[in-house]
Amino acid sequence: MEHESIEVIVITPINLTEDVQKVVIAVKNVLPDSELVIRKNNLYIKMNNFNGLRKIKDKIRSKKTLAVLQRILYNNYNMQSTWFLLNKQAAFSDVVVLVENENESPLGPIKITVNGCELERINEWFEK
Repeated sequence: MEHESIEVIVITPINLTEDVQKVVIAVKNVLPDSELVIRKNNLYIKMNNFNGLRKIKDKIRSKKTLAVLQRILYNNYNMQSTWFLLNKQAAFSDVVVLVENENESPLGPIKITVNGCELERINEWFEK
């Protein structure tokens, strides 16, 4: 899978009421080995493989949570691209909580988009 031309993009809003460092901590808790870029009111990460998602994968241990993630990935899949959302406040506490829509995360979610990969390959990676 690492030979595929994949791209993982993470975007997180930074609200005016939020401490930028707390948003950085939240994202670093779930994506520890990533390089962050802050532009305007958003925090961005771009990766060329799945390795940066390993901590999220490790924290999604239960079959029920994995099934929810797979359903979300399936529902959002289009033309070798899919995405899922994490609760930013939970991430600050080093907990991975999937959210199904942006309204479930009052301060805005962490959006993780995977481009250039078949859905089956993404699911296989999370299952291993």
